Amino acid sequence: MVETVIHRKPKQGTSTSEQENEPQSDLVQDMRMEKVRRKIEKIQCDILKEVDQKLSVMVEDILDEMEKEASASSEFRQLFTEDVEVTAKKKQFRNGKLPDKEFLQRNSLLTDLLEVKHIRTIYHIFLVIMLMTFLNTLTHDFVDQGVINIGVSPIFLGFNNFHYAFGVWIIMQIITFLVHPVFKLWANTRQIVPKNMRKPFDYFSIVAYISYIIAFGYVFTYSTIVFKLAPASSIAFLLEMTRFLMKTHAFVRSNIPRALLPKFKEASEDKPGFYIPDFSKYLYFLFIPTLVYRDSYPRNKHIKWKFVAKCLLETVGIIFYMSFIFERTLIPVFRDFGTARIKSAAFVLQIFGCMMPAMLIFLSGFYLLLHCWMNAFAEMLRFADRMFYQDWWNATSFPDYYRTWNCVVHDWLYAYIYKDCYEHVFKKSKLWSMLAVFTVSSFVHEYIIAFAFHFFYPVMLVLFQGIGVFVMFITNKEKNSIGNIFMWFSLILGNSLMMCLYNMEFNARRNCEVGDSVIDYFIPVSWHCNGII
Repeated sequence: MVETVIHRKPKQGTSTSEQENEPQSDLVQDMRMEKVRRKIEKIQCDILKEVDQKLSVMVEDILDEMEKEASASSEFRQLFTEDVEVTAKKKQFRNGKLPDKEFLQRNSLLTDLLEVKHIRTIYHIFLVIMLMTFLNTLTHDFVDQGVINIGVSPIFLGFNNFHYAFGVWIIMQIITFLVHPVFKLWANTRQIVPKNMRKPFDYFSIVAYISYIIAFGYVFTYSTIVFKLAPASSIAFLLEMTRFLMKTHAFVRSNIPRALLPKFKEASEDKPGFYIPDFSKYLYFLFIPTLVYRDSYPRNKHIKWKFVAKCLLETVGIIFYMSFIFERTLIPVFRDFGTARIKSAAFVLQIFGCMMPAMLIFLSGFYLLLHCWMNAFAEMLRFADRMFYQDWWNATSFPDYYRTWNCVVHDWLYAYIYKDCYEHVFKKSKLWSMLAVFTVSSFVHEYIIAFAFHFFYPVMLVLFQGIGVFVMFITNKEKNSIGNIFMWFSLILGNSLMMCLYNMEFNARRNCEVGDSVIDYFIPVSWHCNGII
């Protein structure tokens, strides 16, 4: 505020008394001016406060309106997308076909969630808990025994003879490369085969393709036995073999309809003509983290190498953490199994004792494979669709869990097993198509475990094909917390049971005498060699 000072000059013709009273009037006027100044300052402060409050309210209103518009637009987009999907599904259902998978540019769910400050803090808390657990164990060992054991022996024992697995993997990769030129040769040859010979030629081709799949699986599975691969090396190798077979079938199945069309047929959007993709497209498909073939995928413009380094660093850290859990919590419990009989009460205690380690390994394996490993390769190859999983932890029923837990495998099962069975084999039977999916999935899981551990102990087969199919019919339509609690309880108990039973059988075969016959491969040793009483 600018202070105004008024100077008065005495007027001519005024008396002395009036001149003496004039300073008093000046003083009074100055006091009045001071009051006015204070009032003006007060009014100014009040106005500023009111303006500030109104501005704050206006900003909040604008933000609320923006959020409402964003939510409304998202709801509109969701409704519009659902309407489009429903319309497309109705249109496709009229033709007896199910909708195909669409690839979009999107991040993994945890990638977006970890951008939120609160979720990132929880992530940091878990890191600190893991570090403190690790340091606590090391300190206890050093003080008690005078040695430091960082828990890496399961890595060396589990990945024994890994160099043999890597060498055979190269051969497996080269053979998979040859699928493209062989398929292109077959498609071009079929064009010149006389029409009356095409049907026998097609039947011969189907038999040759099935024979290739069987021979590929048999030869490379047998190599795990020949080279005596350790369990972890065998699992990694057999998973890669399965991935190659799934990629091969996806490429062949996706391109057969186009290869069956005549060359002179004009191409259109709905019915493309005879076309075999270039080898570069097939090569790119072999390495990106998806099992569903397309000629093109959404791709990012740049590679974020810091993100790649973070994912790879987390991968190495989780491998060491899982090894640490195995050596500290599981190996001491089961390594002597088979040397002495165990009471049923002690067995129950072991199952409940394995719940937390088994769940930690389950969650670590999920984060390792479906988030870190796949995001690292997706980023290096600029593959933009990162929906490798959804929010399976919020599932309130097992159908929701199966659809969201591993989207990569689920998309392949839907596209090449469920969809083909629904449209061609079982003629619009959802039940039989679903049973076919569970049969294939449970067989492959049990196949990998059986040859990795070198014994057949069908725990996974029973859980997938038996209990897994049963719980598919137990749906929670209300989507409440009870369903989510039941899902998590079942996951923890199921993982604990699997971890206990497979560890018991593995160590019983190490500590007991086992024959080399085929029958001994199928008979559980843990049942009769100092088993449970």
